[in-house]
Amino acid sequence: MFRGTVIAQIIAVLVGVYLAKLYGEKAYGYLGVFLSIIAITSAVATLQLDKCIVISKKEEESKNWFNFNLVLIPVTISLCFLVFFFFSGLFHLKQVTTTIFCLSFFGSMIVTYNLINDSYFTYRKQFLIISNTKIITTICNVIFQFGMYYYYNNIGLIIGYLLSQIILLIYCFYKNKKSITRVNFNDIKKGIKENKTIIKYLLPSNTINTIANHLMPILLLAFFDAEKAGVYFFSIKLLGVPLFLISSSISQVYFQKSSELINRNNTELLKITKKIILSNILIMILFLLAINTLGTYFLNLYFENKWENLNTYIFTLSFLILARSCFNPISSLIVVLNKNLIGLFFNSYLFIVNLIALYLGVINNEIMYTIIILAIFGAIGYVILMFYFLNLLKINRSV
Repeated sequence: MFRGTVIAQIIAVLVGVYLAKLYGEKAYGYLGVFLSIIAITSAVATLQLDKCIVISKKEEESKNWFNFNLVLIPVTISLCFLVFFFFSGLFHLKQVTTTIFCLSFFGSMIVTYNLINDSYFTYRKQFLIISNTKIITTICNVIFQFGMYYYYNNIGLIIGYLLSQIILLIYCFYKNKKSITRVNFNDIKKGIKENKTIIKYLLPSNTINTIANHLMPILLLAFFDAEKAGVYFFSIKLLGVPLFLISSSISQVYFQKSSELINRNNTELLKITKKIILSNILIMILFLLAINTLGTYFLNLYFENKWENLNTYIFTLSFLILARSCFNPISSLIVVLNKNLIGLFFNSYLFIVNLIALYLGVINNEIMYTIIILAIFGAIGYVILMFYFLNLLKINRSV
């Protein structure tokens, strides 16, 4: 998992910086909006029942949840976009063009199908396949994004991303084709009753969390402009490289491992959790020091100082990314320890912080107010949540 993610991220970062210069801030702003819509929609599309694929006790149970999600996704995504279309008029999202809206619809469908395939691979411990798909997708993505520049200037990044996801979808379904069967709805109904807190608490919790973490590019485009949205999205994407590296390579394995250990060896689970947190913090501190010194210097030289306030964005958002790295890779503890209500409270807090930050930025016509408030109060929330779950594991160990 780690090998595949490292290779994928090295390719993505090195080529991504060149693509940023090639396309410019505006195109990155549209890409950020497109990916934000997909992230929000995919969080709702499975009703978080994709988690049941991983936590199933038997192969047939996991397979049934996998097939149920295949049926569920088109219905929920269609409903999501009807809701989004309604709210786009209320919140003046006219800059989210019809083209981006339609591409986001198809992108949401494809990406969510890839996510549930990923969950099924995780249940079956086929981590080599997941690792290889990351490399294949990243290579395809950069190739297509290069090629699309000459045909679609502002949306070439979006088209390239979509094409790479389609290739991934074909590969995943090829690998899982023998598992595609009819859904046993009686078992699904029983499973939903047994895991009712997933829909009751985890669904609204993760939905609010995803909105809080991904709504900002959409709102920056709506209330400021595409260029500012582009600089914000590029800063978050660049700072999030090691976080994504850690989360995508560790979180799936940790989810599966913590599900096994929670009822068998709480001491070992606490030990593993602490080790992951300390390793994450060390890696992130080293990276953030590098990116805020030599990194920003070379980026400004490369971009010829055209990306306005890039240094300030990167420095301010570093605090938020560092705090996220403490908890994101172990966030599956919310499901494993059945603390979905706590997750709902925390994500509601993040959402409110986002709205307050944007409001103060808009009324003062100063985007840095938004960035500073978001970084400081978001970081505080993640640190408190990390200590809460560590304490919970200590209590469980002593019981």
